[in-house]
Amino acid sequence: MIFGTVENIVLDDKDSEKLYKIYVATTTGLTGNTIEAYPLDMTSKKIPVIGEQVMVVLGSNADANSQKRSSVRNYYISTVGIQSNINHNALPKLNSKTLSSLGNLDGAFAGVPAQTSTQGPHKFGNGFVEKSDLSQLQPYLGDVIFEGRFGQSIRFGYTPRNVRRTDNLVDGATLEPSWTSSRPEAPITIIRNGAGFSRGYNKFVVEDINKDDASIYLASKQKLQIKTRPLSLGVTPSAVYENPQVVITSDRVMLVSKKDGVILSGEKGVYVSTPDWKADMNNMFNQIEQIKNQLTTITTALTAVTTGLSATAGVAAVPSVTAEISKLTAGVAQITTQLQLMKN
Repeated sequence: MIFGTVENIVLDDKDSEKLYKIYVATTTGLTGNTIEAYPLDMTSKKIPVIGEQVMVVLGSNADANSQKRSSVRNYYISTVGIQSNINHNALPKLNSKTLSSLGNLDGAFAGVPAQTSTQGPHKFGNGFVEKSDLSQLQPYLGDVIFEGRFGQSIRFGYTPRNVRRTDNLVDGATLEPSWTSSRPEAPITIIRNGAGFSRGYNKFVVEDINKDDASIYLASKQKLQIKTRPLSLGVTPSAVYENPQVVITSDRVMLVSKKDGVILSGEKGVYVSTPDWKADMNNMFNQIEQIKNQLTTITTALTAVTTGLSATAGVAAVPSVTAEISKLTAGVAQITTQLQLMKN
């Protein structure tokens, strides 16, 4: 395995033999050398930027077979976190010429000669935008974390305890988790797109369900401190609920079904909270049904009155109509009470 610095990257598909090819500056003794390399794993690729270092290994190429074992090419594995920076780990102006001046790989790791102001800013490659103040996620013992270069992340975690405590084996974490649980071993998966805040370069942050741009929380026994509009009566807030739950949050959430319907099904109910209403859909539909029944009663009563009057027995029909009106009044009062409970 050798290390080298990325000098050029192929991003087009004009030549199928050059897909994902990069050119890497390495050193052999005191002589700079540029080699070609390809991703080792085609199912999981991390595209470097100009100036980052990668690990390169030798492997078989597409022409290799049992009779032609010498047919090989170089493959790159991953970028090297020289600067411990989640956005990029490029070393400015480090190329084959600079590597030659350093003498060997140990020299490269020892440091890059001071850059002069006439050299200008580092060129990462067309299209790449540096985000210099991006913080990375606070790790906890045993976590599996995948992070993108611009504040995207997936955490496969749990709810560790006493994370800030330091002993002779572990320096305590800087930040506590933003979720809690009485079952620390219960798994949680957090998908975050767009960090809601930063503590600065090479500082840690924890996912914030209220500030991050868009998030999906797959919780098993965790309480989530999410801010919502007032909820319907009987709904347990996520800050108290400690059973499996999925929470999706962003500035806007859209569900689109291209060929069939959007289906909402709740064993206990489906609840909607808007600026004006906090409704249990089951209760709301019951109220609509009651309104329908009341209208049916009104229609029946009016029909009876009309029939009675047409038979010149209007006086006899009055008690019956009065009784129906009393029932209608009570029913409307009940519906009014239920609607008032739904109103914010």
